[in-house]
Amino acid sequence: MAERNMVNLTITMTREERKALKQIALDKDMTVSALLRNWLKEHQAKEEQNK
Repeated sequence: MAERNMVNLTITMTREERKALKQIALDKDMTVSALLRNWLKEHQAKEEQNK
């Protein structure tokens, strides 16, 4: 992965949501951070298609 200027992000969610997010990442063999970056990339691509 290319060197990036990383920052910390704090999100508020329930314990159940946190557990579900961690399980989804585990099922995909990735970190929660990688999962969120992947979701963001896909979301941005969909938004571009809708323009």
